[in-house]
Amino acid sequence: MLFTDPVFLTKFLPLVLLGFFACLFSKKRWHSQVLLIGASLIFYSWFKSEYLILLVGSMVANYVLAKQILTQPGTVKSKRILGIGIVANLLLLGIYKYLGFLTININALFDIGLPNPVLLLPLAISFFTFQQISYLCDSHAGKMDAASHTPLEYALFVTFFPQLIAGPIVHHAEMMPQFRTTITTSARAIMFCEGLCLFALGLFKKLAIADSVAPYANQVFASADGGNTLTSLTAWGGAMAYTFQIYFDFSGYSDMAIGLGLLFAIRLPWNFNSPYKSENMSDFWRRWHMTLSRWLRDYLYIPLGGNRHGKVRQYLNNFTTMVLGGLWHGAHWNFIIWGVLHGVYLIVNQFVRAIAKAFGVLDVVETSKSIRLSSWAITFLAAVVAWVFFRAATTSGALSMTQSMFGFAADGAVHIAADLKTVLWGILAALSAFLLPNTKEISEVFQKGLLRSPSALLYGLGTLSGLAASAAFLASLSLTQSPFLYFNF
Repeated sequence: MLFTDPVFLTKFLPLVLLGFFACLFSKKRWHSQVLLIGASLIFYSWFKSEYLILLVGSMVANYVLAKQILTQPGTVKSKRILGIGIVANLLLLGIYKYLGFLTININALFDIGLPNPVLLLPLAISFFTFQQISYLCDSHAGKMDAASHTPLEYALFVTFFPQLIAGPIVHHAEMMPQFRTTITTSARAIMFCEGLCLFALGLFKKLAIADSVAPYANQVFASADGGNTLTSLTAWGGAMAYTFQIYFDFSGYSDMAIGLGLLFAIRLPWNFNSPYKSENMSDFWRRWHMTLSRWLRDYLYIPLGGNRHGKVRQYLNNFTTMVLGGLWHGAHWNFIIWGVLHGVYLIVNQFVRAIAKAFGVLDVVETSKSIRLSSWAITFLAAVVAWVFFRAATTSGALSMTQSMFGFAADGAVHIAADLKTVLWGILAALSAFLLPNTKEISEVFQKGLLRSPSALLYGLGTLSGLAASAAFLASLSLTQSPFLYFNF
């Protein structure tokens, strides 16, 4: 079931909301928790019911492991259980996501004829696996309250349907306390209205913007993957189309997920903060898929040593983290190359800053408008080049496209013209990504306004409702059941 699916919009969501608000009258918190857990399991099983057993089994096993760890956190026994938990989770992820890729490459290298397992990738396995690994790690580190480790709260933490399929990757400290917080009726009404607005804006981003530029991107990449050499203009056009497609597809999904959470008075973490406005790659990764970046930093980069052992080790840790982050997205050499590129980008960025600091010109670099503009352009174009490998179905197609982008297209290259609709939506996408405030900034302004003046409540509710209605109407003009890109990961 997709957030854009009419079944979700007209049946599932209204029924769950009605049941949720009915549970509020019972005054028993566990009623609404059971309802949301049940609804989330139905939502997940709608895609493929067989994998419901996998999700529930993973959740039960990790709950038991965490319970054992919490009886004596920080001990040798606790560390041993943590190790078992991490290995078990990664093994599950590896079997379903990477076993086929590993088999193909071993056969290619050694020609030993290993049978290639055909396993359908379970939806959300990367997301709920990472989320539960972090829970186990924090339990061992003493960051979890054993009293709050209850079956219902843990199940809701793992399965909450707004973020189950494609994130944000939530942290227990920002989710589980909300399950026990008493919220006033007025505060709940404000959150509901804000959530409605965010959901509708996310729907507009996905259906009106991302899905409008997607056909051209698909056409160009299909041509490159099919062995055609593209003109430079076509290659850049296809790369740009995908650059804005993935931005508005995933940021749209994230806005919808946060909006849905607010409808149930749960505030999920922000996942985007205008990453295409970044002036360097370090800043890009603080703004793009923020919860994944946070997870990679806290549970991979820092345990590897972070920046605590000198510059060379820091560069190596950054590179390793980005390569593994690329592999997390999928079992394909293109994702590894994408991770390698971003690892190199981060190293170059940090090296240049270190040189500028050594020569005492770092302040000039950070304040000069011309240098900042140049840095932004280089950062954005570097991201576009990396997206080519992220999107292409074949490595040869990605290499062919990048060669065309840099003027190495052979004679007789294929030109694919974009129609006027695609061009106009592409321009709107660029203006929105580069110049307009994002939903996080809009939401923060609204919340500050409410604190300054009680009269802002009525104005805010009216504005949000108007925005929600307008965005929902515009999005409905192109309403289709189009899968979100991050469902593949």
